[in-house]
This record gives sequence, C-alpha cells and structure tokens, in this order.
Amino acid sequence: MGELYSAACALLWAVAVLFFRKSGEQVPPVALNLFKGAVAIVLFIPTLLLAGQPFVAVGQGWRDTLQLLASGAIGIGVADSLFFASLNRLGASGSAVVDCVYGPFVVLLAFFFLGEPLKLTLLAAMTLMVGAILIVTWEPQSLAGGPEAQRRQRVGVALGLLSMLLMAAGIVLAKPVLNRSPVLWATPVRLVGGELVLLTQALLPRHRASALAVFKPGRLWRVTLPSALLGSYLAMIVWIAGMKYTQAGIAGVLNQMSTLFVPLLAAVFLKEKLTRAKLIAVLLGFAAALVASL
Repeated sequence: MGELYSAACALLWAVAVLFFRKSGEQVPPVALNLFKGAVAIVLFIPTLLLAGQPFVAVGQGWRDTLQLLASGAIGIGVADSLFFASLNRLGASGSAVVDCVYGPFVVLLAFFFLGEPLKLTLLAAMTLMVGAILIVTWEPQSLAGGPEAQRRQRVGVALGLLSMLLMAAGIVLAKPVLNRSPVLWATPVRLVGGELVLLTQALLPRHRASALAVFKPGRLWRVTLPSALLGSYLAMIVWIAGMKYTQAGIAGVLNQMSTLFVPLLAAVFLKEKLTRAKLIAVLLGFAAALVASL
C-alpha cells in the first residue's frame, strides 16, 4: 500500500503543480504557501471528525509533536515557498526536472539518519540527475534569451535544489514519528508547523499585503483553491501514508513519477513548449529516480 500511495501522490502533485504555476503568476510564494496550508488545515478538521480520529493522538508524546512541527516548519514552511519561487522562474516542466533530486536526497538522508540501506546505484542516479539539471540550466532556448534569462534560470535551479533538500530533510525528520503515528493526525500537525513559520513571515511588511489579499474571495480562488485541495490536502495525505507504509527511499523515488506527468500536462494545459532539451532532461531525471530504486 505504501508504494501505491506514493504513486498516487505523484499524479495528484503533478496536477496541483499546474494550478500552483497559474497561481504563482499573481500570488507571491509566501502568500500562496500560507493560503494552501490554511485551506488544508480547515479541510482536515472535518476529516478528523468523520474518521473518528482525535485531534490529540493517544500515546503520542510531546517530543513526537515537536518533531512533526519541526518537520513541517522545514519541509513546508520554508521548502514549499522556495519551490514556488523556483516554479515561477523555471515553469512547470523545468521545475519538474529539478524536483527529481528529491528522491536521491531522501535516500541519502535516510541512509545517514535512519540507517536505511544505501546502494551503489545511488551514485549512478546522482550522475544522471546532475546531467539532467545541467541540461535545464544551460538549455539553448534559455541562453538565447540573454543574460537576464540565464540568471533567472540559474536562480530558479538553485532555489529548486535547496527546496528539494529541505523537503527531503523535513520528511526524513518525520519518518520515525510516522512509523508509530496515525496518518490523519501526523499530517495536519506538520501543516501547523509550516503555518507557524509562514505566519511569522506574513507579518513582515513586505509580505503583509499579499498575504491578506490571497484570502479575499475572488476569481483568483479558481486556481488557488484547487491547488490547495490537490497539493496540500489530498497529495499530502497520500504522501505521508506512502512514507509511513514503506521505506522512505522507496517512497521518495516513486514520488518522482510526477517528473513524467508534469511536463506532459504542462504542454497540454499551460501550453509550455516541451523542447528537445527539456524532454531529454525529463527522461534523464526519471531514469535517475528508477536507478536509485534498484
């Protein structure tokens, strides 16, 4: 079931990325991140009631709660904002390639901190991943756009890499607690950890106006609400469930199936041009994810 949940997460996340991309055209990363987390938390309240799951899990100590909050602060509060900033610069298909490092990062961190097995195939996977990122970073189409386009591309790649590292660190930090915790309790606790960080940022003058604006009902909700529902609620549940019911490394690699879904969906629905370079990079990135799982 863990593998099935992780694969379902990849599909849900791919669709959510399209909505996040459209949302990012009008909403800054911190405001969008705060909004999606708030919507997901609101949805989890009736979900817990319908599932008969108490808001405070029986047998869970304060250390488990603090660990999940810290995991959410790192993997949601910081990492997701960086991801949105990267997505705005690279587009959905370019971002999907950089996101491939998430799986290898999880495998590597799980080896160091959880004692999960590390195979030599990870080195081959990392080599393929580096090749994919280099292709995206120095894609001819981007280079032809001049120095500003090149700088935007490279900043997007750097933000994406940092985002995936922090996202992997957050879920590996939560993994020991997930092994002994109900999924429907652990997921909103992580979201709360992320929201606490984002609320602190939203109070700053540079983010205050955009954070307030995104919560006002309007036409913008046509893309922000679906992105929150798919990316922060449904995908989050199956993502956490996948991590709970299988090894962190395996789940991380299966999550990378979104690498194939995102460029194809972006080409159809967002009219993003799927260039030969991007297609090669996507295939290399997905191959890296497969090799890492061997």
